Amino acid sequence: MKKPWLEGIEVVNVNNPVSVWGGWLETFILTVIVIVASFVTGQHDPFRLGGGFPWPVLGPLLAGLRYGFVYGFVSALLILAALGAAINQQWQAASEFPLAWAIGVVIVAMVVGEFRDIWGRRLHRLEGAYQYRAERLEEFTRNYQLLRLSHDRLEQTVANSGLSLREGIMHLQSSLDAIDGINGLTESSLQKLIEFVGEYGALTQACIVGIPADRIDTTRILARIGKDFSIDENDVVLRAALESGELTTINLVTENAVDQNQLLAVIPVSDSTGEIHAMLLVRSMPFFAFHENNLKLIAVLVAHGIDHLRFGAATSSVARFITSFERVYQDFKIFKLDATLLRLSGECADVMAAHEKLRPSVRAIDMICMTGDNDRPIVWIMLPLTDIADAQAWMQRADGVLAKVTTEQLAINEIDPQRIRSLELQ
Repeated sequence: MKKPWLEGIEVVNVNNPVSVWGGWLETFILTVIVIVASFVTGQHDPFRLGGGFPWPVLGPLLAGLRYGFVYGFVSALLILAALGAAINQQWQAASEFPLAWAIGVVIVAMVVGEFRDIWGRRLHRLEGAYQYRAERLEEFTRNYQLLRLSHDRLEQTVANSGLSLREGIMHLQSSLDAIDGINGLTESSLQKLIEFVGEYGALTQACIVGIPADRIDTTRILARIGKDFSIDENDVVLRAALESGELTTINLVTENAVDQNQLLAVIPVSDSTGEIHAMLLVRSMPFFAFHENNLKLIAVLVAHGIDHLRFGAATSSVARFITSFERVYQDFKIFKLDATLLRLSGECADVMAAHEKLRPSVRAIDMICMTGDNDRPIVWIMLPLTDIADAQAWMQRADGVLAKVTTEQLAINEIDPQRIRSLELQ
């Protein structure tokens, strides 16, 4: 394809040379046409030797401009041969052969042909250089696109290959525990929470806004990351989140004014009891991070962080267990995250021995507690983010400890929440 800067220029394709026989055929036909036209338009003086412009010179002139020196020179010789034959047959009135006229025709053909050859060779070199640079540019463009695609995939891989959700919750809890002298939902603790979530979920511009009396308070910014931004109380994403009390994103909004929205997503900052304490407003994040799984991950981390700040200091192990169950149950209802509970029962000595051995070996966010009286103790083990198959694999690793007790497996969707809530009364 001819490039814009070559418009109007005949590009010589170095890979497809001009046909030699086609050039000679066109030169011969062009010369014959000029000679015939000269005889038709001037029978008494077809070669215009008596005066006027020598029109037969157009043959060598056009042939030289079209194909070069050799073709123009041969066309001039044909014109001179026709002139000699016409004088010999007395078709052209002339006392002798017009040598000056003949030399002039040959010189015109030679000059024009040489001019064409010089520019032809120059265009030929330019076309060769152009083709070489075009190939290099195409190769560079292809490599650049491959590199760009590889970089985008690498960004997505890095974004998705960090800590797992389990590890994220564990690191979030340890990060919040590291704040000295902070208890509850303070601005310092919420700032720590949004910084952790922003790093984990690739947020670049977001804030946590208080909602006293079920109404957004744009002046009460509890925590933020990135640059400040104005908040419109009538933003459709914000209003939808306030009405539903659930994660809302801009792509779920059906109103026509989507392009005018400032917020990409709004996440209610609620605890396991369902009470909404604030709203996390997301203004900016990388495109590759704006997908359902990442937004759900952010919402789960925020919920676990709020529960940890509110209830993490509970003194009773049963109270902490119930609070953790409420969080896990909410994760199942809202985000469809699996969880499994194990209920260990049996002889008092065996159950207590199992409790002592399993307590230091449970995973970071797993919970274990013992209820019941001294005669009939019961051990409860909660395994968040674990389905029945993974729970069975966990039990196989602890098979030696569980051999003497009766183990009941309960999936989160099979549990009556009231059964767990009543443990504190036992």
